[in-house]
Amino acid sequence: MQPIPDESALVRRAMRDPAQFAPLYERYFERMYAYCRRRVDSVQEAEDLCSLVFARALAGLAGYRGGNVAAWLFRIAHNTVAKHYRARTPLSPLEDIADQMENDDTEITDDADLHLALAHLLEQLPDEQRDVLTLTIDAGLTSQEVGVILGKSAVAVRVQLHRTIQRLREQFRQLSKEQTS
Repeated sequence: MQPIPDESALVRRAMRDPAQFAPLYERYFERMYAYCRRRVDSVQEAEDLCSLVFARALAGLAGYRGGNVAAWLFRIAHNTVAKHYRARTPLSPLEDIADQMENDDTEITDDADLHLALAHLLEQLPDEQRDVLTLTIDAGLTSQEVGVILGKSAVAVRVQLHRTIQRLREQFRQLSKEQTS
C-alpha cells in the first residue's frame, strides 16, 4: 500500500503536471461543496461555485506559497462566494448555533420560529462576523485557518467568534423575551 503524500507535495505535483490535481480535488470536494452550499440558495449555484473554486485553484497553482492547503482552498472559496454575492448579503443557517440557542432557556420552541429568528439575527451581522462563523462552523476550519483566509491572527479569530456567538445569544434571548411579552 502506497502512503498518502502530504498535501503540499500534492500541490507541487499539480504545479508540474495539472493532471495531478485530481487527488486534491477528491480530498477537498465535499468540504468545498458543503461550504458553497451553505452560502447560496440552490444546489445548482453551489455546484457552479464549487466548480469555480477548483477551476480557480487549478489556474492559481503558481500562487500557492506553501502552508496549509485547506486554508488556501478555503480562501479561494471565500473569495469566490464573496464575489458571487458582492451585491447581496449571503445568509447561512448555521445549525450548530441554532442548536445551542435552542438549548438555552428561551420561549421560542417551534423549529421554524427558531430558524427564522436566527436568520433574522444573522442577517444583521456584519459580513466579517458572518464569515468567521461560516468558516469556523460550516466549513469546520480552525481559527488559524480562518485567520489565514481573512488576514487575521488565530487569537483575533477566536475572540471575534466568541464575541459574535455571545452577541447572537444575547440578541436571541432578548428577541425571545419580546415575543413572549
